[in-house]
Formats: sequence, structure tokens, C-alpha cells
Amino acid sequence: MPAPDWAEATTITIPSVPTHTSEEWAQAVFDVRNVPAPVLAMFWLRERVVGLLGIAKGRPDTFTVDKIADGEALIEADEKHLRFVASVQADNDAGLLHVVTAVELKNRAGRIYFAPVQVLHGVITRAMMTSARKRLCT
Repeated sequence: MPAPDWAEATTITIPSVPTHTSEEWAQAVFDVRNVPAPVLAMFWLRERVVGLLGIAKGRPDTFTVDKIADGEALIEADEKHLRFVASVQADNDAGLLHVVTAVELKNRAGRIYFAPVQVLHGVITRAMMTSARKRLCT
């Protein structure tokens, strides 16, 4: 995304062994069946509120990996209110997992919707990454 309206990077440490690909990490991080309970509650709330803004409810395939490029797993969603791209990259040698999110806001509904999301995004992303680390590395 050449000029996002908003972007954020979140990094956590991961064990060097066992190693997992960026795609495996992306699948684990964005597996909505395994997100922490507080994050699940926020997803539930989102589904109840978006209709008021004319935004479609979430789809099960929203967070599936769309492509792998240069060791990054890329997830893209292009909706009428916003477009987002998430990049997941595991640096097994350094023991780091990076998730970078970029968002283009398309209209007023997108700006209203994203205002509270941007405040909580870092906390939610870190919680999902930490949960994935527990599942993949223990």
C-alpha cells in the first residue's frame, strides 16, 4: 500500500527452535478460533456494531493468507469502508516475529469504524501474537 492512512508494526520475541514459516505464523496469529477471550469479546462487539455504519459483518476468510512474497505472509482485505494489508514475517535467526498493518480509509464509515480500532489495535495484535507463540512453541 503506497500511502496508507494508518500503519503500525508490532514485534514479539519467538524461540529460535522450533522454526516456523511466516505463513504458519500468520495462520496461528489470525486463527479466530484461538484468540484470547478479551479479543474474542471485541470481535463479538464489532459484529454487533458494524451494521449501524452500513459495514458488512466479518467473513471467515478475512484473515487468510493471500500470498507469500520475499518471506512475508500477506493478508489483504478490500472492503467498501477500508482496505487493509497485514504482513507477517518470522525472523527465526533473530528470534523475532513482526506483524505490520497498513490501512487505507475509504469513506466516513471507515473513519468512524477505525477510530476505536486504531486505539486498541496494538494491544489486540500483541495478544493474538502472544497466543500464537504459546500454541506453536510449547
